[in-house]
Amino acid sequence: MQFLDKLNQATNNKYEFLRVSNLNLDIGSNSLSIVCLLPPTLAEEKFTDDDKKIVEDFLREEIPQQFSLKIVFIKNKLNKEVILKQVISFMSNKHKTLSNQYDAGMTDIDIVDDDKVVINLYMSSAVVDYCEKSGMKENLAKYIYSQNCADKVMVKLHVSKEVDSGQLLTDRENVKYVDMGEIDIIGDYHYYVGKDITKRPRYIDKYKKEMEGICVCGTIKELKTFNILDKNSPDKRVKKVLFKFTIDDSTGSMDCIYFAKLRKPKKHESDKEFVTCLDGLKEGDDVVIYGNYRMSEYSGKNELNVLKLALCKINYEGLEARRENLKRANKVKVFQKPQPYKEEIKDNLFDILGHCDYIMNNKFMVFDLETTGTSISGDEIIEIGAVKLEEGKITEYYNTLVDPDRHIPEGASEVNHIYDEDVKNAPYIEDVLPFFMDYCKGYILIAHNGAGFDFKFIEKYCNKMGLPFENKLVDSLTEARKILKKQRSHSLASLCNYYNIVNKNAHRAYEDAEATAKVFVKLMDEFYRKESK
Repeated sequence: MQFLDKLNQATNNKYEFLRVSNLNLDIGSNSLSIVCLLPPTLAEEKFTDDDKKIVEDFLREEIPQQFSLKIVFIKNKLNKEVILKQVISFMSNKHKTLSNQYDAGMTDIDIVDDDKVVINLYMSSAVVDYCEKSGMKENLAKYIYSQNCADKVMVKLHVSKEVDSGQLLTDRENVKYVDMGEIDIIGDYHYYVGKDITKRPRYIDKYKKEMEGICVCGTIKELKTFNILDKNSPDKRVKKVLFKFTIDDSTGSMDCIYFAKLRKPKKHESDKEFVTCLDGLKEGDDVVIYGNYRMSEYSGKNELNVLKLALCKINYEGLEARRENLKRANKVKVFQKPQPYKEEIKDNLFDILGHCDYIMNNKFMVFDLETTGTSISGDEIIEIGAVKLEEGKITEYYNTLVDPDRHIPEGASEVNHIYDEDVKNAPYIEDVLPFFMDYCKGYILIAHNGAGFDFKFIEKYCNKMGLPFENKLVDSLTEARKILKKQRSHSLASLCNYYNIVNKNAHRAYEDAEATAKVFVKLMDEFYRKESK
């Protein structure tokens, strides 16, 4: 209570043993009633009627004159059941994610020498790790101390010896990945149509309506071809070949069409009148496809119009194992840990990073947010992705989905491909942000359009939760406009194209953060080279 802090400051901590158990403010009747707790062993001469009047008069000065005041002083004997209720209340109000997977059976409370409280929490290793790093342990101890006349409160965290199968998903040692609605591909793509499919294929059952630019994969079934004749030619020769087939990824199926142009047969194909790029395609092949999912005028249902297609190998075994894990997970929330960075595609990373002293001599946290919309006041964060840039190298990354505790609008999902089902196992922002801000301590924060978007979202939640937001901020969009004045567009996609940087999955937080880091280093390298001339 603020008034207790002021009271102790004014009286040289004479009443530091006081605690406030209950405060009831009734605006309708303009009344305030407070229950103050005293240690059970406190001697009468240590807190006399004169002391009570001093406290009451001090409080009287702190509240508006029109309010009536009633203050009661009672001796507080530490009680395990009361403290347990306070722990549950703390979890529910301060750590929403934890409260969803916490119950009273995970807590043991010991009272030592009548004035010391020891709270033992038993959780999975990932949750223990989160509680240690997020400051939750210290905050719980402070809260219980403020609610009880205890000389000392200690919170101890323990890894549960027995964890049920559902809770295994809270432990990153036992789960290799969290389901993002994406299919695992083994090996490289062999392109038949187009090239450079950079999006990660998502489950077919994610797509319920028309959408542009989707990426899916599956096994080909019911492959059929139809010759399209040129009606304007005298001999009605074949103009194109229509390929119609269905792909199935075990989550759903999708009808696909592609109009293949003809080409002249090569020497080894001399027995054929004409050939197409899809002649090698057959039922049972695994394919990855990028295209537009649209309503067909002829069939009256949605079909995927193929723009790019490649042979691949789908990791169905891994998919099935992941889906079984998710069935067991039910509503268990999954905490993500920062991971060491490994460059999957060797695209001259070290040629990209670390050319100038500014990059080499500072530590950067490059991050990106995905949200339910663009309104700072009305929308919520649904994904945070970040990479650490140290001594010119990406050393670590952090990526987590966030449950906004509301429906994700269809318009947002069309952009970032994050749906309600994706975030049901994700923690809430109340638990993610304290950890993330601690993770960012001592780093310069970088975001593309950060000044107009990402920084404002972070600031909103930090203000709401009382978290410090003191990092130095740099907006890579602002820097790009200063440095590349002749460029017409300074969007992340345009800058990636300008610097030949591949963004493997645009509009997802981690991939955009990774691409922003590489763009930012290129920008700084270009700026300082110009300055040195």
